[in-house]
Amino acid sequence: MGRLLLLTAVLSQRVGLKLSMQDVFVNVVGGLKIAEPAADLTVALAIASSFRNQPVAEDLVVIGEVGLSGELRTVAQAQRRLIEAARLGFKRAVVPHTLARLKDKPDGIELIGARTLAQAMEFALVR
Repeated sequence: MGRLLLLTAVLSQRVGLKLSMQDVFVNVVGGLKIAEPAADLTVALAIASSFRNQPVAEDLVVIGEVGLSGELRTVAQAQRRLIEAARLGFKRAVVPHTLARLKDKPDGIELIGARTLAQAMEFALVR
């Protein structure tokens, strides 16, 4: 619950989504509990996608922790996560800008670096 409150606060204050009068529910397939900050960007983009009624691109995977000022932070085992995403057929990945210049980037996946949650939304949400 704490991470969800943080993400909705960042979306409201740093991105400008007026979520204060909205009910926000996050449901994960199979009832898994997400306690890892690496899922922050995924959850935040799902909320933004729903609020704006804009889907996230189908071939896109997103990985990153969201900080209080809306900055994106790198996550543990990013290389392994990207390799798995490429294996699953994802063609593009929005990642914190520090990961976009990986020396051993996985084959078959384009890395798109974003510094902030707002930038990630621009890359991820389909118009």
